[in-house]
Amino acid sequence: GGMGKTTIAKVVYNELSCEFEYMSFLESIGEVPNTEGLRQLQRQLLDDILKGEGSQNINNVDQGASMIKIILSSKKVLLVLDDVD
Repeated sequence: GGMGKTTIAKVVYNELSCEFEYMSFLESIGEVPNTEGLRQLQRQLLDDILKGEGSQNINNVDQGASMIKIILSSKKVLLVLDDVD
């Protein structure tokens, strides 16, 4: 820890993001404690992609996964997951 990996990832993300249709940078993935935390990450991902429209309708993790799969299939996506265990 403390070596600047997140900072480097953000710089690369910012440099490459203009080449993608959709993009999201999700931080502190390893700190997600439970199903509610996972649902919150799904909401954040969908918020980034949908610009805040429709992501609050996730009732459970399976529904969120299905929504993400449908929306992102055949799209050019840059997704960075930071601090994954």
